[in-house]
Amino acid sequence: MPDDRAGLGGLGRHVRGWHAFALVAGALAVMPQALSPYLLILLCYALIFALACLGLNLLLGTSGLLSLGHAAYFGMGAYAGAFLYRFWQLESLELYLLCGVLAAGLLATVLGYLCTRATRIHFTILSLALAQGVHALFISGAVFEPLGGVGKGLYLLGGGGLYIPRLTILGALHQPGDFIPALYYVILTALLASGVVLRRIDRSPFGHALKSIRDNDVRATFIGLPVRRYRWYAFVLSAIFVGLAGGLYGQLGRQITPDQLHWLFSAQLVLATVLGGTRSFLGPVLGAFAFVGLDEVSSWWIFGRKAVMGGLLIAVVFAFPRGLAGAMAAAADLLRRRPAG
Repeated sequence: MPDDRAGLGGLGRHVRGWHAFALVAGALAVMPQALSPYLLILLCYALIFALACLGLNLLLGTSGLLSLGHAAYFGMGAYAGAFLYRFWQLESLELYLLCGVLAAGLLATVLGYLCTRATRIHFTILSLALAQGVHALFISGAVFEPLGGVGKGLYLLGGGGLYIPRLTILGALHQPGDFIPALYYVILTALLASGVVLRRIDRSPFGHALKSIRDNDVRATFIGLPVRRYRWYAFVLSAIFVGLAGGLYGQLGRQITPDQLHWLFSAQLVLATVLGGTRSFLGPVLGAFAFVGLDEVSSWWIFGRKAVMGGLLIAVVFAFPRGLAGAMAAAADLLRRRPAG
């Protein structure tokens, strides 16, 4: 008779994974009742940052491509809906997010096609250069000029930044005291749903093909994988999720600036992803929470905040050279071995 223990073990791990997912989702669902307003806003930022890092890791960890230009798609996810609000009175959060995702996806389709023509190190440089070109269009006011006098006035008034009011959620306009809890559930839903989709992509034949390309693109070419096309697809999908995070970030902060398009913001996303661990699916989530937490701790120092933040990051990197996810996996493995020892 065939041995079904391997299949039963895989099924058991699958069930345990869904149990853990349900437990975490349930714990996060009660946070609006358990946290103060300030901590709830901080948690919203961490969840949005986690979503952006998960999207970036589809390109960095799964495909093996380092992009220093994903801030362009993060910022585009916020700016697209903001322009529609200013000129076409868009007031629905759902349409605002959809417009941001579509704009980020369209921009990534064009720029990603150019970037994935290059090899790995040149890909990084090209992604940085093209994204800085997008940033220059906003910081110089070139994007505002086709909108006429109103566009020029908005640029002169905000220096490239735009203000967004509280938008309606499912057709309802929430009062200031109720808006953040309602938006929190939108952010949480977006993160959980995106996590499920990205996990399915990671375990799909497409995801395994991306990992094969990451490990040895020459061999992947010889076995018939369309390397450039798959990298292009991964680039666009990654930008779509990062654009969704950017739209949520814009509504949470209610203020969009060209800084969110700058390459330094891309570097923060990369740093947080690497901090958590690029080879673990949940590593970017851990890294995002750690990055936001370290940034909050460094804000306690009025002077030298960036130096404190840099010192904290260096300490964490030296303490966890394999990333936070790698350290947790090693600790769990050690605990499993102790009873046998």
